[in-house]
Amino acid sequence: MKIHVHTLLATGLVFLSTAAVAQTNAHFIATLGELARPEKQIPFKAVIEATTHFHVLDFDTNNPAHIELHKKLLQAVALAGERAAKEGIATARANEAGNHIEPFVRTALREVGLLARAPINAAGSTQVTGYPDVEITGATPCYVELKTYSATTVNTTQRTFYYSPSEHPKITRDALHFLLAYELAKQERDGKTVFVPVHWKLRSLENLAVDLKFEFNQSNRRLYGDDAKTAQLSEGAIK
Repeated sequence: MKIHVHTLLATGLVFLSTAAVAQTNAHFIATLGELARPEKQIPFKAVIEATTHFHVLDFDTNNPAHIELHKKLLQAVALAGERAAKEGIATARANEAGNHIEPFVRTALREVGLLARAPINAAGSTQVTGYPDVEITGATPCYVELKTYSATTVNTTQRTFYYSPSEHPKITRDALHFLLAYELAKQERDGKTVFVPVHWKLRSLENLAVDLKFEFNQSNRRLYGDDAKTAQLSEGAIK
């Protein structure tokens, strides 16, 4: 709709007939209908290529560089897990524990000789939120996404992996992509509830298939804040 109006304004035509408006709106609604239709089993490597123009490389068990990287990853995974289990992750909710395990993993990756850091996005800024969690630079670059799960949810259909395209993506090179997941168990220590890793899984993501669920969203500012004033009917304090 905006494109059509702006084009006409640029040519000095500012009159739109009722029929033209209706036709444009119908096309807009039809387009939204197509966008809102969910898609399933889309190759993740195709999604990354389409949104970043970089490739998810295949992990090659016959490639010496990949074998060496895998060896160091295993060392770091075990080390991080042991330290997190010893210290315990004190958090009120299990789904928050994943954020707390990231420092253990990054530290362990560096200690085994890998150049691990929070990813630098396409704008040159360090970005913590969003996929992926860790970037490993060097001769064999790779990205690592960190997850946690429990034994009771491992085979459920609960969605826990998310990727959202960005104007400044965190993927800035062709690389291997891994997912590292720790299984957490709840324990009581010194009167406090802690989560501890008891198992881990490392997988390569070149064969991952993802589902697309279109989402419409809005910010608090436009719902309740300054930008919502024109649509607000009334408000009041509770006494």
